[in-house]
Amino acid sequence: MALAFPALAHSAFAAEPYPALPATLSSTVTPNVLLHIDNSGSMGDRPRSGGDKIKMDIAKDVATKLIEDNPNLRWGIFSFDTRSTSTSGVLQAPIGSDKDTLLTSISNLSDSTWTPLGEAMVEITRYFGGQSSFYGKTRNTSNGTYTSPIQYRCQKNFAIVVTDGQSTKDNALPGVGGKSVIDYTSYDSADRAQSRSFQICQNTNTVSSVTCPATLEGAASGSSANRFYGNASDDETYGRSIRDVAMYAYDADFRVGGTDLDGKSFDDPKFLKQNLTTYTVGFDVNDPVLNATAIVGHGKYYPAGDENALTVALGNAVADIVDSISNAGGVATQSETVSVGNKVFQPVFNPKGWYGELRCFNLDGSGNFDPATSQCTPNGKAIIPAAASRKIHSAKVTGGTTTAFSFMDGPSTVVGNMTTAQKNALGANNTERQNVVRFLRGETVSGYRTRSNGLLGDIIDSQPVVVTKPSGQTPETSYDVFKNANAGRNMVFIGANDGMLHAFSIADMTEIMGYIPSAVYPHLKALTATDYGEAGTPHTYHVNGAMRQMDVRLGSAWKTILTGGLGQGGQGYFAIDATSAANFSSATSTVRWEWTDQSHANVGYAFGAPVIYNVRASRTTAEPAVILNNGYDADYDDSSYGTRGSRTSALYIVRASDGTLIKRIDVPGGAGLSAPAGVDYGQDGVLDYVYAGDLNGKLWRFDLTADSPDGFSVVSNPVYDAGLTHPIVMRPAIQALNASDGTSLGNMVVFGTGKLLTNADRLDTTTQTLYGVLDKLDGTTVAQSKLVAQTIVDTASLDDSGRRIGTYRKMSTNAIDLKAADNVKLGWYVNLPGGERLVTSPMLFNDKVLFGTGSTQSTEQCLPGGKGWIMGLNPLTGSVTADRRGRPYSFVDITPDLRSTTADQIGFGSGPAYASGYETGGIPTEIAYVAGDSKLVTSDKPGGVLGSAGHVVAQRESNSMGVYIGNAAPGVTTGDPSKVPASIGNGSTYNCTIGNDKCTKEPLLGPASGAKVETLTWREIK
Repeated sequence: MALAFPALAHSAFAAEPYPALPATLSSTVTPNVLLHIDNSGSMGDRPRSGGDKIKMDIAKDVATKLIEDNPNLRWGIFSFDTRSTSTSGVLQAPIGSDKDTLLTSISNLSDSTWTPLGEAMVEITRYFGGQSSFYGKTRNTSNGTYTSPIQYRCQKNFAIVVTDGQSTKDNALPGVGGKSVIDYTSYDSADRAQSRSFQICQNTNTVSSVTCPATLEGAASGSSANRFYGNASDDETYGRSIRDVAMYAYDADFRVGGTDLDGKSFDDPKFLKQNLTTYTVGFDVNDPVLNATAIVGHGKYYPAGDENALTVALGNAVADIVDSISNAGGVATQSETVSVGNKVFQPVFNPKGWYGELRCFNLDGSGNFDPATSQCTPNGKAIIPAAASRKIHSAKVTGGTTTAFSFMDGPSTVVGNMTTAQKNALGANNTERQNVVRFLRGETVSGYRTRSNGLLGDIIDSQPVVVTKPSGQTPETSYDVFKNANAGRNMVFIGANDGMLHAFSIADMTEIMGYIPSAVYPHLKALTATDYGEAGTPHTYHVNGAMRQMDVRLGSAWKTILTGGLGQGGQGYFAIDATSAANFSSATSTVRWEWTDQSHANVGYAFGAPVIYNVRASRTTAEPAVILNNGYDADYDDSSYGTRGSRTSALYIVRASDGTLIKRIDVPGGAGLSAPAGVDYGQDGVLDYVYAGDLNGKLWRFDLTADSPDGFSVVSNPVYDAGLTHPIVMRPAIQALNASDGTSLGNMVVFGTGKLLTNADRLDTTTQTLYGVLDKLDGTTVAQSKLVAQTIVDTASLDDSGRRIGTYRKMSTNAIDLKAADNVKLGWYVNLPGGERLVTSPMLFNDKVLFGTGSTQSTEQCLPGGKGWIMGLNPLTGSVTADRRGRPYSFVDITPDLRSTTADQIGFGSGPAYASGYETGGIPTEIAYVAGDSKLVTSDKPGGVLGSAGHVVAQRESNSMGVYIGNAAPGVTTGDPSKVPASIGNGSTYNCTIGNDKCTKEPLLGPASGAKVETLTWREIK
């Protein structure tokens, strides 16, 4: 699980309207770390590198400082047993001891015994398992039995072994020296429990659980260190047994049965195995056995020749331990995992040092990936090149005009290109400003923060955007030329809180471009502080919003435009040309425009992705545009850099080519407008309507059907008013609703309420709601009395062998038929339990809509940030998913056999039924979707006066574009229809949760159908 360190709690007070720690964060489980310090006789010698101090004193001093500098880990101390000169080790201070106990136990160590590394490691495993001592030890036991330090099923456990030599007097080991083998439980690749036994390797063979290769992992063939137990001239000397024990320790489940401090079973399938990871440090020795021990123990090996090197080695070991418990989607990221071809990309961050990673994994033939083994590059992570090799660009905005400049020129030139406000944000004088520039480029600057974990900053809310071979659909033949010309492009983009949007080459995950938007400059200098992330210099946001890319024709040339907001990072948006990596050679060919409060005072903090689509320019023409919501807190006082606006709601329509304003539409209420979604009537590539909610709980429809932008407007009455305490944050989704005779009934708009951006939001237990509201396009507000209430009537858990283990929800089936001639209802609603709210964008298909909901009201430590649900509902009824004839089916594969049958029904207390939701291991991130069967949808509407004007945007799947096929009021003109890619609604989703870096692949089921499908060769996400 990801770790939010208590020491960072003060950093929640940021000089911004949003907390420095995301509202989705909560303290989670601290790992157990047992430090084994060699106190053998040779530790009384001085290191070969020289100096006056003996190795024992060096080790004690370094260990003391290590614990003092890392008080937020659960430490324990272990050593060899000096009271028994040839047997095993002893627990000096149990894990979780107070600092004085830990430091006293270190201080009392003396160099006066042998080096039974294997035996000591065996005893360490007995401690973690809460078992009886293997060697009759009684210290820190209860009558010879240890109390396991493992408190929670999700807790990770580590041993750091510091030693200066090879094993000696290491002869009483499992399976030899009169000692029995050790029976234990582990799991196979299908997570089925296996009974195994462990004994030490004596020859090249494979015992029950431990492989015994002729050559040690990482060692040269024929090395003397390859000898097994009993192969050396002295059976008690130079053994490799610690390697064997470390392999067993990682394979074993040390807590089988029983419950943790959350009251949950240690056998929870989400956290099936509580094992031990081993790190080794060779102090004044470089031993292949120690390297092999770390390899099979899934830790790392660090050689160290002197005090400074030992300090660095142990520091690196701790940093790597912290790194290994950071993960995605949060306390890592609230971000989607994106799939392209046979790869997925997953961003993570760690609040200890505020660094991030963009991980790349290969999918196997079934579409699965394992974070431990599926890395698609040698280290599985994105790489930032040396400072001199980078391409970094930035921009300034003056008078509404964006001017791009290179960030890689001489520092004085870079500073000279900035506005006065940008310069002042970086420092009081040019020397300080130039140093900040050098730091941001990746150089080491004296007096500034060191970034030992890498230059990529934390990634919290930004979502990966993949740009590969163009895959849109349009009748424009010139697009085929564009597709062929860019068939080989292979890029992934991610925003980070290090000041930049980053582009990486998928081939080797090396950065090919960095871009610093002008609106993040107020926060850049903070990144240099040595106490960054602490009370005095709290964590800040930068490029932290959602992004979207589309292929559009600008003039005669097709381009791929990537645009996004900054989230909490600043008041504004940016757009870059992501057509090819060749564009990144210069700033002017990379940066297209920015839209910020420096020129538009009422631009606030925007969290949703913009919409890129055509809008009408006249009765017969259209042009590519970007639809921007103004966001929240535009009245936040940043007048020293931008301009202070008023608390306003507005929709901006700007040209995709240069960001110039086409139309601003103000909305009554002034709470701040949320993420938009568009409607294309007639599939002609031109927007007719935009729907967006606001923080006052109102859902608005914007009418873009006038013959010119001058007539674009917001309908004076909201479509729905959920109330002031029910903010609408996530973008809605829209479905055209027609009567059985094809007559238009309007647009079904599905959305939800709730917000999770501030600390106050975390504590809010107001009942929030999921909705499906029919907008009849008549300008009236739908009253709640016109909606049918559906309720969550039951929950049930499954732990059956052979069925999907989990907890499920059953929905009511209150009658509603929106297509019936005598129907008077206009939709449905579902009230969520107190504190639960919508946290993902609805994903809409013809027969189902997926919602991700989350609640912070959880006392379980293994649910970082809270808990959540994936709800799958019928978009027309709010009840169980059903086919077009009204027959229910299961959207989740319970059996699993990739089809919905009665075997997928859940035995709820109120009777068997198909599930309408399943619980996740934490708060869901945006749902990543991989289409199964897909088709091209063709409109039956005739072409109109707009002709082919809308064909200059390449169509993609609706959820991906944020633009849906919908109905329009009578008399609305159209153009020539274009085929639109659409998913049948089957396939699979990758469901990630905040605080867990192992995303689950869930088959997404549809009803049985005999319809012929025109299959496409694309995968679409989001």
